[in-house]
Amino acid sequence: MEMMVTCVSRRCVVALLLGASMTLAHSVGAESAPTDAPSASPSAVVPEIPLPEIPAMPDTTLSPPDPERVSGLRSRFDELLALSVDGPLDGPDLGFFLADLDDDVVPVLAAELGVLKERLDGKAAIDLLDDARKAGRKALRKADKKEEDDEDGDWLVFVLSLQKNESDTWRDTVRLYGILRMLEKVGTTPAVRLMVDTYSRFGELVRIDLQRAFARLENRAVPALIEAKQHDARKVRNWARKRLDRMGKVTAGEAVSTTDPIILGDVLRAFGRIADLDATRVILSYCNADRAQLREAARQALGALGEPAEWHIKDVYKNLTGDKPPRDWDWKRAARELFRRYDQQRLSAVYQLMAEGDAARKAGKPAEATAAFDKVLARMPAFPRRAEMVPAYLEQAKVVAGEGKDEQAMLLLRKARRLLPEADEAKATDDQIEAQLTFLEAKALHEAGTPDRFLLERAIELDPGNEEAKAMLTSLEARVVEKQRETRHYGTAIGVGVGALALALLLIRFPRRRREEREPEAPASGIAGVREPLPPSAPPLPSELPSTTQAPADPADPETTPTEPRA
Repeated sequence: MEMMVTCVSRRCVVALLLGASMTLAHSVGAESAPTDAPSASPSAVVPEIPLPEIPAMPDTTLSPPDPERVSGLRSRFDELLALSVDGPLDGPDLGFFLADLDDDVVPVLAAELGVLKERLDGKAAIDLLDDARKAGRKALRKADKKEEDDEDGDWLVFVLSLQKNESDTWRDTVRLYGILRMLEKVGTTPAVRLMVDTYSRFGELVRIDLQRAFARLENRAVPALIEAKQHDARKVRNWARKRLDRMGKVTAGEAVSTTDPIILGDVLRAFGRIADLDATRVILSYCNADRAQLREAARQALGALGEPAEWHIKDVYKNLTGDKPPRDWDWKRAARELFRRYDQQRLSAVYQLMAEGDAARKAGKPAEATAAFDKVLARMPAFPRRAEMVPAYLEQAKVVAGEGKDEQAMLLLRKARRLLPEADEAKATDDQIEAQLTFLEAKALHEAGTPDRFLLERAIELDPGNEEAKAMLTSLEARVVEKQRETRHYGTAIGVGVGALALALLLIRFPRRRREEREPEAPASGIAGVREPLPPSAPPLPSELPSTTQAPADPADPETTPTEPRA
């Protein structure tokens, strides 16, 4: 029994000793961990980035109308007024009227609406519209088509079918409904904003047609309707709230339920324009969105909310960092610090690459610096510190140009020029880049055998110290002079050769003519047309020659008359 107790006690002691040793080892390992592994604190891992600014809300003021677009718009309306429509249910082709429309036409349509507001007789236009709608309803009933709240059919076609009217009221009404059709075709927030403003100007004359258009536009009408909740006219405010309620877009969460980033950005900005504090939490949730346009829109909206959103901003900052913001921070500082924390989480790797590239450039390693900067621009093309990358690209361009890689050097120079800001202080660097690009292009043409004197002169003008360009231009001028000299030599040689050939031809041709003039004609042979060949012997003596002075034969003298040979 004692032996069993002794064994058990020994096992307990061993177990206690093993546990103590493991605990000691674990504590030692925990104490030595910070020396073996990097710290996980954000200050050691996440690089410090500059404090972001609060972006300003874009202006909604329309630009002045383009005169060319005004004349083009009026010609379209003239063609629309001349369109032949047989009846209210006719389907005319309006492609010519609605083709090639964009946001640039909105200022033109706004100016035209201002003219119509001053000129159109509202009561007469309403009476005309009632006549057109009655004719349309009658045609629908005759065609056995279902009618719902007088909203079936195209009201623009209804009005066009009254073409026999030909009054100023008819023409202006056609223009008004044509403008609404154009704005619906454009369908952007500025266009819908002008459609809402049309209701404030013309009231019941356009209300029902606008409601039908907004039903077709769906989510595209939401931003302008949210802004209309704070319109100057009370009837427009009430009407906009009813439209949003009808579309199921009352709360902020319902309004942002869209997959189109452009519409969603306009919705966020609309919350900021009307200072809707109920949408603050929704706006803050998009301040760190992956899409740059949504992130920009949310920060613009938050800046438009201003001081009333301060406690929301500080509350989100505390939840994100675990630290309560200092009391001396106002809403702007709290918002910017919140944006910085967001950017640190999202862009920590980008700023780390920027730091590595900057260190490599300072160490005289432009190749490594540009490689790091390329990764930064691939992840964030609009990086705020991209102008600081330009010297590294210029240095690397010089290196590769010295190695004979002119094409690669030109690519680096073009990238550096794109990274330059538009400020005036960047003009000197831009001229330097332009000088190197011009010279490399001139050098490539020179090596290809098609030199360009203008490019060389331009490179020297931009960089007077470019000795290589001067030497190339001098060699080009010398080559031109030598070529002109060779051309003159060739011309002289060709002229001399042509003259010698002409003289030789004259010398050959002249003696032949002299011989032909001195040689007598050979006597005719008995056969007609055949000349006797000359004898090879010496010429005959004068006594042997036939007499050329013989008298002609007398027909009365038989001795002189030649006798005919007998058969």
